[in-house]
Amino acid sequence: MKFTARKNYCFYPDINGNLDLPESERLSIEIIRPTAEDYQTLASVEMAPQLHKDDAERCVYRHNAPKILRRHVGEIKNLVIADENDPKKERPITNGEELAAASFAGMFLLVSAICIEVVSDKITDTQKKISESGSGLSGADGTGGNPSPSTKPKK
Repeated sequence: MKFTARKNYCFYPDINGNLDLPESERLSIEIIRPTAEDYQTLASVEMAPQLHKDDAERCVYRHNAPKILRRHVGEIKNLVIADENDPKKERPITNGEELAAASFAGMFLLVSAICIEVVSDKITDTQKKISESGSGLSGADGTGGNPSPSTKPKK
């Protein structure tokens, strides 16, 4: 089995109409993939207190946002924070370290989108097609080229 290493890639968060903007104006975030060793430290699942009428146990999924922002977000383009008291006074946010230290309305939606992206380990359709073409797979679902071994018992 062959995997393609792509340590960094560009992420366009689907928030506040960002994807409707021209590409040159979109908020774009460089994602730095975590290593296998680091991956387990980026999120956790905890049991939540019994706050529901049905008394069913609930789990809460928590991201280690400071670590994700500082270690797994590189360059940020087109993110500017305007001062509430002086809208003409703007401060660009250009990397994960600056974003981790920032405070602004809408921040939690953006940080959540970034955290979900980093821990999801998604592979884009383009990456899937490249991987499939290199592996000899030709089916639409990636299974047509290599038949699976028979599971019938031998006689």
